[in-house]
Amino acid sequence: MRTLPSSLLYSRDEELTSRLTRISASIAAVKPVAQYADLEQSLTYFGDTVLLADLRAPNCLDVISTLNRERPGTVIIVLGTERSDPMLAAEMLEPYAACSLEPDHREFQALLKQAVECLGLRQRNRILQEELQTLNARKTDYRPEPRTLFSAPLQNFSKAQRNFDNVELLFESVVEGLVATARVSRAGIFIQQNPHSDYIFQAGTRCLSATEKLTIQPGNTFVQWLEMNTHLISRKTLENIVDPQERAMLKQMLDSLGAEIIIPLYASGSIKGWIFVGQRSTGIPFDVADLEDLTGLADHISTTLEKAFQYEETALQKALAETVLHSIPFGIIACDENATVRWFNSTAREILQPQEATVIGERVEVLGSRIADLFRRTVESQTVLKEREWTDSRTKLTLSAEVRCLTDNNQCVGAMMMLRDITGAKLLQEKEEQVERAAFWNELASSMSHEIRNPLVAIKTFSQLLPKRFEDPDFRAEFSEQVTLEVDRLNQIIDKINEFANPPKPILHPIDVRKPIEFAVTRIQNELAHENLKIHLSADDTNLLVNGDAASLEECIYHLIKNSAENLANKPGSRINISVKGRSPDKELGSIYIMVTDNGSGIEEPLRNKVYSPFITVKALGFGLGLPIAKRTVIDHNGQIDIDTSSGGTSVSIVLPALEEQS
Repeated sequence: MRTLPSSLLYSRDEELTSRLTRISASIAAVKPVAQYADLEQSLTYFGDTVLLADLRAPNCLDVISTLNRERPGTVIIVLGTERSDPMLAAEMLEPYAACSLEPDHREFQALLKQAVECLGLRQRNRILQEELQTLNARKTDYRPEPRTLFSAPLQNFSKAQRNFDNVELLFESVVEGLVATARVSRAGIFIQQNPHSDYIFQAGTRCLSATEKLTIQPGNTFVQWLEMNTHLISRKTLENIVDPQERAMLKQMLDSLGAEIIIPLYASGSIKGWIFVGQRSTGIPFDVADLEDLTGLADHISTTLEKAFQYEETALQKALAETVLHSIPFGIIACDENATVRWFNSTAREILQPQEATVIGERVEVLGSRIADLFRRTVESQTVLKEREWTDSRTKLTLSAEVRCLTDNNQCVGAMMMLRDITGAKLLQEKEEQVERAAFWNELASSMSHEIRNPLVAIKTFSQLLPKRFEDPDFRAEFSEQVTLEVDRLNQIIDKINEFANPPKPILHPIDVRKPIEFAVTRIQNELAHENLKIHLSADDTNLLVNGDAASLEECIYHLIKNSAENLANKPGSRINISVKGRSPDKELGSIYIMVTDNGSGIEEPLRNKVYSPFITVKALGFGLGLPIAKRTVIDHNGQIDIDTSSGGTSVSIVLPALEEQS
């Protein structure tokens, strides 16, 4: 891809700047400059260039006069109103060309192209003149002094090696070492801090103020030349550059830095920056051997900088990792295979409040016997221990911990504990349970009062009518029958409440969960004579052992099937599917799944959030205790119950922890 030559446009007219930049886009890369101070800095950097000078800009005529005197190689095109006083004054200064403020598109492009070609001719002529002067100077017999400059070129860089942890000091140390080693009057360094960022001045000694403000972009022609040629640049060896434009560009860079030599710095296969040095303090020019020594010195500096950047990146990553680990809301403790504490974040310190000020490097026993036991068991068994909870006797905090083994190539190298303070969560859970219990008993009392009031209303009504209709034998018979029924109903309510409030304590032992389910299905089929109801039971052949109470599990499944059957109401096509699935348990990690599904109309929307509340039912007869009893049974077996209902049916799923198959 061809690199366009650069040119400057000195103007404060934004419309003119935009128009000329657009017109010139295919000929040259135009850089707009609006301030006089910025123009001086840009001319220092670009050197001889094509200058488009708007005569309306501040001190424009003085700029043209100064450039004619100090930079005769600059090609100047003035822009102004034809036959105006500023234009006439500018023409007296003999610029390359004069142009109106609204030039023709094609004419301006042709003029700019000619100016760029003229600039190239002037640069080549200047280079040829300088080379001719160099050849004439070589005719003079010059005998250099004995070389003592680089007798020990690397000894002054030992100080720089000690500044890996501070890159800014490293740059300063490199420059100081370079000045002390090469004994030069000026030295500086440009570095690209991050990939694709600009090259900026980092440190220097007696450098020009304009040099310190320079910013070189990665796509600059100078950077591209360094990437292609990979060797130092010296005024003494510029004549070896074949291309005159390249020689002019390199000389301009040397001039802008006030340097005699520029030495590229490479790291990870790319240009990381460069160092530059001025003339010797003695005024004696550098010879070829000096350039070779400087190249070796630059290689050493490149290695030093590459190590420093790697160290800085590693240190940054480490600091970031430590910050993250210290900021997470739970404690992290790590130990090695010998149960020695190797990591302990600030959250763990806040939770445990260790009595020892320093725990890193100490045995895990310094954190308490409970934590030490968990660590040692994990390292010895090389497994993951299930989450443990306990109350610390010293801090009175309720703690939860999970410990994992750390492995490398299947070898245990230590263990890591994730520690949480669950004191607040436990208190909140207890309060929630208290609120739930209070709400349950309030709802139970309200439901009981409603259930008991119905029989009492009937008894009261008959009692009020009894004095008036006592002589009526039919009334007395009806009175006796209805009062007896309502009293029996009250007794049933009391019996159910007693049964619900005081259930028999489950006796848990290993059982095959299929057995109580089969008994529940048989019991329902004997009780309900629903000729349209089909009950289908399916079970896996896998291990279906649970630690349970057969009677309570049978009662649980019985209530679930009965609810489904009563909801179906013997409608044609009524179906209840009961499936039992299990997976081969991995120690304590296996589960058994029981699913009771029907194709009824589902649970009504207002009742869906109250299905586990007692006395909540839509049946004419019944107390609504089936689902509360089923839920309590599942909880007693350390399981979980969920209900999914819609207009297409209801599905009740139960998950119970499985046992290992008995041998």
